[in-house]
Order: sequence, then structure tokens, then C-alpha cells
Amino acid sequence: MSSIRSAPAVVVGIDGSRAATHAALWAVDEAISRDIPLRLVYVIDPLQTSGVPDGGHTVARAALSDAQRAIDAIGKPVKIETEVLWGRPLTKLMQESRSAAMICVGSVGLNHARRIGGTVATGLAGAALCPVAVIHRPVRAAASPEVGAVVAGVDNGVVLRHAFEEARLRGVPLRTIGDGSGLAEAQLNRRLARWTRLYPDVPIEPCGAAVADSGQLFVTDSRTVRDLRGAHGVGCSMLAVPCGNL
Repeated sequence: MSSIRSAPAVVVGIDGSRAATHAALWAVDEAISRDIPLRLVYVIDPLQTSGVPDGGHTVARAALSDAQRAIDAIGKPVKIETEVLWGRPLTKLMQESRSAAMICVGSVGLNHARRIGGTVATGLAGAALCPVAVIHRPVRAAASPEVGAVVAGVDNGVVLRHAFEEARLRGVPLRTIGDGSGLAEAQLNRRLARWTRLYPDVPIEPCGAAVADSGQLFVTDSRTVRDLRGAHGVGCSMLAVPCGNL
């Protein structure tokens, strides 16, 4: 299954798992807000399809169709593109990050495709050339994923910009994490003052040091992701901003 590629797009890694479909549903608003396509990509790993009839293409096409039907069911006006790629999932999705506006993957799923030091999601979030959203799927997931709050995990301007944009898009408050020191708090407050002028409609709430609420979106930088024990280790959805953009 393949369609003409438009660039840029919001790319979603599809692997047939519910987590991947959940990530695709979450990504719909990202594509609509940018007025660009939602690109669903299934990567066939040759190391996983030895002896599989037709090289796994039937499974890939079925997974993409299932994800597209789930998106169509929520009735939002998003243009969908689909494509089956051949290669290692991490390698192919890294290539997609060169032109994508964002890549979205589930916090589980794609885990069968390992790299040294972590999963595909971890590798992407730590090294992709575009922002990467790793979406946590609650046990009782709604048909359309909801975000209860956005948490900014690093006190730099680019991370805060992405955090404010996500909070505005999702219509939720922004929570900031500081280290408790007076100097750090003063720096964070100065940065917040600038962004609150640009995003006056986004409410700001204090947040503790821990981020574990599955309904939150944790926005951080890719350097921080490399220190995490797996891309889903924070217990909530995460948006990683490339260090090169900082």
C-alpha cells in the first residue's frame, strides 16, 4: 500500500499494535493544526519476515488499513497518506525524520525491533531530526486520546515553545518543572514571561518534580531522553525536541 508522499507531514509508525493506532489518533490534531498530511508508515523488517508469505506485505497493508479506519471513525478532516517501507524500523523512521514535521510512535509496539541500548521509540526520541512524540496508551484508552496537561521538563526556550503550542492545541494547562533553586526558578520565570505574552490563553500551573500521570504530555529535549531508561519510562506521553533545535 503506497500513496504519493507529501513533505512535510506528521509521520506515524504503524506496526499493527493498539499502541500504534492510539498514536495515530493522537497525531491527527497535529496534522490538522499544521494543515499537512498524516503519513502512516509500516516498516517491514527483513530480519522479522524470513519465511513469511509475501514478505509481510499483507500484514502491513492490513495494519495500515485498520489504523486508517480508526482515524476515519473520529470524523476529523485530515488528509491521510500511507506507505509500506522495507528495512530496519529505526533506520527508516530516522530517514523519515529528515523531512517530517513530527514523528509519532506508541510507547509499546515496535519493541520487537531492538537496537543496542533501547527500543525504536527510544532511539528515535534521542536522535531524530524532528520532534518525536512517544504516546502512552492508558489501559482504558478512549477512542480519541486526551491530554490532561502539558509538562515542560527543561527550562530552555525551544522546549517551552513546543510545550506552549501543545497546551494551546490540546486546550490544557502548562505545568513547569524546576529544580527548586532560586536562580533556576528566576530564569524559568523570565522565559515564561515571554511565552505567556505570546500565549495568553494558556494557563500556567505549578508542578512537582515527578512526571508520572499517564494523562500528561511531557515535553523535553532529546539530550534528556538519552538519559531515560526507555522512551516510555516517564509513565506518560512524551514529546522530545531535537537538541539541534535548542
